[in-house]
Amino acid sequence: MSGLGYRVVEESIPIVVKGEEVGEADLIVEDEEGRRYAVEVKAGKLSVSGVRQAKVNAKILGLEPMVVARGYADEAARALAEELGVRVVCLADLIAISETDLYLVVKAAVEEVLCEFLLSLRALKEEEVMRTLEAIAESDSFSDAASKLGISVGELGRILGSLRRDNVLPPISGYKSLRAFAAALVTLKRLLEVRKIP
Repeated sequence: MSGLGYRVVEESIPIVVKGEEVGEADLIVEDEEGRRYAVEVKAGKLSVSGVRQAKVNAKILGLEPMVVARGYADEAARALAEELGVRVVCLADLIAISETDLYLVVKAAVEEVLCEFLLSLRALKEEEVMRTLEAIAESDSFSDAASKLGISVGELGRILGSLRRDNVLPPISGYKSLRAFAAALVTLKRLLEVRKIP
């Protein structure tokens, strides 16, 4: 997004209504004038339902709506986006890349993931962080994890935001990915504990 003139402020933001998680915004970005947007990132083309989702999520978060997509699915989606004031950033449908460039991109992504995971290993020593990760690893939803911890969904969201800012958690998108990451750290901690036993 920085190449488009926006600064990423936060990633994977839970959308909570009356203590219940109802969705997730992919990004919060800020433009050069300081306006903030709740961003939905679509792998394909933007449909009418995607426009509505972006508008509702942004309204709940008190931000402007934005969608990054590979164009519009149809004219209805374009018309609704204009009517509702949803800013749409259209990406090119085809990106040509050489084999060498593809290797370098994949290599950099793998290195970044490994670095993020290694940074997260310090969480293995922090009892409260591990308790939070265990609740996430053992829960089917954000609200289930909050319930296991005996806290509100909003409080769990604040804890996870703090862990992301402290680089304990990487910028993971979606609860399924968060749960998998938490499960990996919990499993690693348990394996290390088993190895300590004579």
